[in-house]
Amino acid sequence: MKKMCNSSFLIILIIFFFASCGQDIQGSYSGLVEGREVTLQFKDDKQVIIDGYFPISLVGTWVEEKTFEEPLIWISFDGPEEKPFRLRFELKAEGENFRLTGIKARPLGKGTKLNSINIQGAPVFKKSS
Repeated sequence: MKKMCNSSFLIILIIFFFASCGQDIQGSYSGLVEGREVTLQFKDDKQVIIDGYFPISLVGTWVEEKTFEEPLIWISFDGPEEKPFRLRFELKAEGENFRLTGIKARPLGKGTKLNSINIQGAPVFKKSS
């Protein structure tokens, strides 16, 4: 009987662990990137809207990327049809805020890789209230 209780507890613990994985990051976050006020609006369907980095708003999606260190949030945006490109913001969670660890971009097309964009410092995106 005791072994069965221990097994049940272990199964419940494993289910809880897997159900609680991932991040719930809905809301709006703002930060200063290269002198521009940039806002990231996380929606409930893994959609993100970025304002202030590019002349028009861009819509993208985010994923939690497992790295050798701590997990990162990668947000990928595609530029407008007139200027097709891919833009990726890489963020590291710091409490309820995010630190920008990298920006990568590339023109759309076969065989092109994401190139790092130099940024000054490590901007922080703070959650808006």
